[in-house]
Amino acid sequence: MSNHSGSYMLNEVLLLMEQRGVFTLLELPRTQELVLEMIRISKSYDCNQGEILDEIGERLGICYYCLSPSTDLDNGVCERYRTEWEKPSTGRISDTGDRNNG
Repeated sequence: MSNHSGSYMLNEVLLLMEQRGVFTLLELPRTQELVLEMIRISKSYDCNQGEILDEIGERLGICYYCLSPSTDLDNGVCERYRTEWEKPSTGRISDTGDRNNG
């Protein structure tokens, strides 16, 4: 079970930081490093990275699925994972519990 409250709180903190111009001062690479470090810390509190990056991840250039920096995001997902999801499904389940798109 995910710590939704913690995830939403971190999302609101990121939105406040963006509104206050913190990310402009840091510039993009350092902003991405900071946000990714926050997400790494949040994992020990069972937070959800998709909820943390909701609305803001795409503007910061961070894929919510794999957490890689990317300039090519659509709905928060980088091209690599969009491409995998667009493949026809074989219906098999991988070791991680995800559908294996063969």
